[in-house]
Amino acid sequence: MKKRFLNFFIFFLGITQLTIPTFAQDKTHLKLADVGWDSIRVHNAVVGYIATHGYDLTWEEVPASAVVTFEALKKGEMDLLIEAWSDTLPTYHQDVEAGLLLDFGVNFDDNKQGLYVPAYVIYGDASRGIDPMAPDLKTVQDLKKYPEVFADPENPGKGRIYGAIPGWEVDKIVYNKYKYNGLDKDFTYFSPGSDAALTTAFASAYERGEAIVGYYWEPTWITGLIDLVLLEDYPFQADKYQAGEVEFPSVKVQIAGRLGIDEDFPEFSEFLYKYRSSSALTSEALAYMQEHDTEFDETAKWFIKENAELIQTMVNPEAWLKIYATLDEEIVEAEKNIFYRFPFTLDINTDIIDQGFRKFAQVADPVLVSVRNGLNKILNFVDWLIALIPWWIYVLGASLVGYRETKKITTAIIYGTMVYFIGMVGLWDLTLTTLSVVIASVVVSLILGFPLGILIASSDNANKIVRPILDGMQTMPIFIYLIPAVLLFGLGKVPGVIATVIYAIVPIIRLTNLGIRQVDKEVVEAAKAFGSTRLQSLIKVQIPQAFPTIMAGVNQTLMMAMAMVVTTSMIGVAGLGLEVLYSVNRIQVGRGLVSGLAVVIVAILLDRVSQNWQKTSSKKGD
Repeated sequence: MKKRFLNFFIFFLGITQLTIPTFAQDKTHLKLADVGWDSIRVHNAVVGYIATHGYDLTWEEVPASAVVTFEALKKGEMDLLIEAWSDTLPTYHQDVEAGLLLDFGVNFDDNKQGLYVPAYVIYGDASRGIDPMAPDLKTVQDLKKYPEVFADPENPGKGRIYGAIPGWEVDKIVYNKYKYNGLDKDFTYFSPGSDAALTTAFASAYERGEAIVGYYWEPTWITGLIDLVLLEDYPFQADKYQAGEVEFPSVKVQIAGRLGIDEDFPEFSEFLYKYRSSSALTSEALAYMQEHDTEFDETAKWFIKENAELIQTMVNPEAWLKIYATLDEEIVEAEKNIFYRFPFTLDINTDIIDQGFRKFAQVADPVLVSVRNGLNKILNFVDWLIALIPWWIYVLGASLVGYRETKKITTAIIYGTMVYFIGMVGLWDLTLTTLSVVIASVVVSLILGFPLGILIASSDNANKIVRPILDGMQTMPIFIYLIPAVLLFGLGKVPGVIATVIYAIVPIIRLTNLGIRQVDKEVVEAAKAFGSTRLQSLIKVQIPQAFPTIMAGVNQTLMMAMAMVVTTSMIGVAGLGLEVLYSVNRIQVGRGLVSGLAVVIVAILLDRVSQNWQKTSSKKGD
């Protein structure tokens, strides 16, 4: 038996040794980076189509941020980055010179970037009934005349300028421009968190006919769809560019590949060395896709057909004949084996949902503004209250929590040191910002969730209806909550609180419902027998008996709010989450570790505080 097993093992090992090199030598598949914006996906589709039909290669897109992709490219984990914005990648040219990656040349270099405003802000839009809001606005310096036009909803009396994406090299330059021109006196510099959030901010403002000013770049679908005006600045000078004193030059958008790709794919690499486009051509493709509601693969075919003479100069004659022969073919799905693959799919028109949300946002705008103003007041009050407390009170408070938990001085010292550490590494203000958003979110969650939990506990029918809704809310990916919050309330703390409340409200509803249902029915009946009304029985018997369970719900709501607040940095919520996001975008391990540790410390302390409340309530219940 042992001999048979040994022979089988040797046979299996031999097969493995023969098989692994076969896979390692497979040089027919390409990994193209997808860093999130539509223009790169259009170019990926064009290059991928040519690779498939001209050079018999297969390809796939690998999604990641620009900086993460760039690191993967240098490690050989990615094959191609078709749009490497060299000025936003601070080590690009040094890495090319150091032989860490391969540069195929410029994809396009006629793009623009800088501070943009919608055209109707300057010129008005008679068709939409919009009067000019800033008729004399032409330059970045002119913004100082119009802070009230670009009002910041979170800072009354100040305007808001949307900066670039945290972690992009250009974000520093935009901030320097903001400081150099004295805009910091009348404007706040708002970090949008992600390029998707920034795009949503411009699109939402346009749909509502509101004023917005912020960093943007071309080519994108948003600049093709919306008539934006690039504000003028002082003429470009290389020695003044980093300080933000002059206009942005066009960025050389390179085609970058991993080392060795030219050896693995020699004929295809010859095409890459010749591949050239322009910002105008890319914008045309994006506009076509938006206007005709096509997918990227269909847009790629249109692009190749429209620019056939240009593409023909890039590929060898044999490849072009194969590509040309496929251009009039319909794009169809690959033949499916229905035993392994689902035989059909239902095409759901999600545009109806999007349009419904946007229509609702327009109709309900007065109500949404009232909600936003109300939440802003709560946030401002919490901010004021938290800032009022000296730092050393927080240290002493943390020490007291540690001592009450274990009755040990050493634990008290450890907890106090943890809070002191946050201030020592320069994250105190960011921590207070995070804490204020968490507290505001938890307060709103409790105000809404506690009575809803009581209501569900009093009705079996209501419980049957609400329970699957709560199940869905608890299992839904947390990023989904950011989308409606941004569409309805824009960017900033308010949509962050809304998204956090939707995510964190579930435990308090569930455990309030559970706690009240677990109260002994005989105790409730006894209270009623002594003349208690239904309300008196609830307040004096059921809630006190269920209080330990309800407090467990408070604890879970607090923890989920803390987790969500970090995620909401992607829609411009300042605090520790934004610091974490910045370190991720910049691949700064040390910075991410320190800011992540600060998040952990805050979460631990909030957890211990709420657990102490729970223990206290349990003792009172006993």
